[in-house]
Amino acid sequence: MFVGDLLHSPVPILGPEHNSCFCPGPVRAAATRRSVLERAAHRRELVVPARFGGAGAVEVRRRGDGFPLGPWAVFEADAHARR
Repeated sequence: MFVGDLLHSPVPILGPEHNSCFCPGPVRAAATRRSVLERAAHRRELVVPARFGGAGAVEVRRRGDGFPLGPWAVFEADAHARR
């Protein structure tokens, strides 16, 4: 699941209630993040953030009210060139 600007850092994954200065509607932003992360955890989807350093996706898991990070799936920029 490509999340674009929904997540600006790993912090809101660990606690969706944590907003950044880019969230003009903090209550709605937190609710949207929680909803998307719940879906990703339930469906075991990889989350592809646009704003994190590096290239890859992370598995989001559900633990109580939080979403601990699972393993990262690293995408190499030149993976297709080697085939």
